[in-house]
Amino acid sequence: MKLSILDCANFGQERFLGPEKQMKIGLAQRRVMRGTAFLSVLWWFCSAAIASDAQTYQTAAAVAVSKLDFERAIQIYSKGLEQQFSLEDRAELLRMRGVTAQLAKRWDQAEADFTAAVEMVGSTDPRAYIGRGFFYHHQGRFELALADYTAGAKLFPDNGAFPNGQGLALVEQGKFKEAINRFDEAIRLDPTSGAFMFGRAEAYNRSDRPQTALDDYDKALALGYLTQDDTYRLRVGVGDAHLKLKNERAAVESLNKAVELSPNSTTALRYRGLAHERAGELDRAYRDYEAVLILNPGDEFAVKRLQRLRSK
Repeated sequence: MKLSILDCANFGQERFLGPEKQMKIGLAQRRVMRGTAFLSVLWWFCSAAIASDAQTYQTAAAVAVSKLDFERAIQIYSKGLEQQFSLEDRAELLRMRGVTAQLAKRWDQAEADFTAAVEMVGSTDPRAYIGRGFFYHHQGRFELALADYTAGAKLFPDNGAFPNGQGLALVEQGKFKEAINRFDEAIRLDPTSGAFMFGRAEAYNRSDRPQTALDDYDKALALGYLTQDDTYRLRVGVGDAHLKLKNERAAVESLNKAVELSPNSTTALRYRGLAHERAGELDRAYRDYEAVLILNPGDEFAVKRLQRLRSK
């Protein structure tokens, strides 16, 4: 079963922080979107291959999750863990219960389940460290996430997911040079991964190398196999990079595609509003800022930009 985690997780109101001059519009929102993307990938990792005897519990819990009944799903996984399944099957159920506990915002249980899975099969199953690393990353505990990705990279040196995870954690710590080095390694291990190329593009963009970022964004799109959320975030990143290069029309073009993918994204609307404003399209900028305020009343950035437009 493929579940949209974006439909399940409630991350609260978006909040914009950061000065215009440094072009960090929507950074907090982009981090949230990265977190939801992590959850979507983690769900796939947890449900990919489970023995037939444990399949009954997996299926029943998946039905409950599809109805957003996370508590019921946790109960089903717990019942499965009472059975005499193999170590691998128990670890799989633990990881799945951990994902569900995370969706239910039962953080302590989620961490305990992921940790138990690491202790059970961490040395033989890469999904154990990947799962807990995703959890820590989504929690904003980037040092712990980096530690798990690093441990996994030592155990599974041919698995590009670990240097990719290291790169993502390092980006959040502002260590862009180190992050790019890790993305380079991930791409070396799997040069066909659009997700790894996208990660490096974001690192270049965040480190104020917009043209190099654009090159990697193009490569990521050409490689494909990106989720819709990844594609949305890529379009926002391309728009951001073009704004840094003062290519306002190209920025608008990319941000239009981002808004098409996520019409209620205040991040994309903020970026597009600024692109319209810098291109002299003040009416369109005004409409985008107003749309932001409808979605997020009192939004600081939109309020300030509208005040500036009205003062002209």
